[in-house]
Order: sequence, then structure tokens, then C-alpha cells
Amino acid sequence: MNGPIKILVKCPDCNNSLINSELRIDGLPSIGLKAKVADKMGHIYLSQLYGSFTKRFENVDDIEDSIAEFSCPHCYKPFPVQGTCDCKAPIIAFALQIGGIIKICTRNGCSNHSLEFVDPGHAFALFQSQDETRLG
Repeated sequence: MNGPIKILVKCPDCNNSLINSELRIDGLPSIGLKAKVADKMGHIYLSQLYGSFTKRFENVDDIEDSIAEFSCPHCYKPFPVQGTCDCKAPIIAFALQIGGIIKICTRNGCSNHSLEFVDPGHAFALFQSQDETRLG
């Protein structure tokens, strides 16, 4: 496998996909999230390429170092807090379509994020899904 990892995520509560095919980032459908930033409600769209920090803001301001509150655009439940980042902001998690979770820091500008798997087979399936030849 060469290149970035494409991740597909879903809400851990309602299991609906968070992929937004209408708004593209890095040439792919984005990850669409409801967001509250500085008392304004709107949406933040993230790249589905793991390691890309490209994002778009809709009806909320792109305020450096601000902490966003994220929720599912389908069931409106806040994403579960999984801990605190080194920058002191909450870390939240989304469910991966192929098992496991991705954790991200909620502070705008912080690059802390991780992929985690309980079952190593899920990690292998994710990497195998990236292989365009389907031989790996």
C-alpha cells in the first residue's frame, strides 16, 4: 500500500455514516460533523485521509486554538470524550466502518490523532481495503 489511508467513519451511537459525499476535501467525500465553536452552531468538514488536516467550516468561525464541541449530524449526540490531549482539550472518538476507532483532539490547530484497534484483524482489513490491486 502506498499513500495515505482513507478512513470511513460512523457515529458510535446511531451507526450512521459520517461521510458527506456532497462536500469534497482532498478530492474525496468529507467527514461531516455538527460543531459548536464560540457559541455558534454549524458544521466542520474533515478530510477522510488519515494525516490530512484539511478542513472546512460552515456557519462557524475558523478560530485558531478554539475548542469545538462535536456531535453527530444524524442523531445529534455528542461524540464520546476519550481523554484529554497534551494541549488540555478533550479528545473525542468516531467509530471506523471496519472496526476500531479514530481519536481526534477538539482544539483547532492541534494535530493529535490516532487510530486504535482491539482486533488486529480489523487493522489488517483497513489496510487491505486500501490496496487497489486487492492482492495484498
